[in-house]
Amino acid sequence: MLIVAVFIVIFVFKSVGLPAGGGSGSEATLFIDFGDMRRQFTGEVVESMTVLDALNTSAAAGQIKLIYYVDSDNNTKVTEISGYTADENVQFNFYVNSQKLDPGDLNRTNIKPGDKITIRLE
Repeated sequence: MLIVAVFIVIFVFKSVGLPAGGGSGSEATLFIDFGDMRRQFTGEVVESMTVLDALNTSAAAGQIKLIYYVDSDNNTKVTEISGYTADENVQFNFYVNSQKLDPGDLNRTNIKPGDKITIRLE
């Protein structure tokens, strides 16, 4: 079974200008860095929040088109972010505190206050 989602709002992430992130003690920051398109969002982390939850909320707050699916094995695949698409040559790579994350685990990787999530198209 294939589930396609555009976005789900779980909590409020607010769009802030670049440079440099960091927020209060209960917040995490999500950076989108595609070279020619950079966005930053900071928001409160709630219990059991995942990287995918933060991405969904940031997309909603920033009016960013987000297309992904979760397959029958519960693996996440992001196919489009704000008009940028992944294909056989470039993929969306996700980092939490500079540690590369398996993109299939976005919906299973919890975040905590102070985390910095970065998305790159590489």
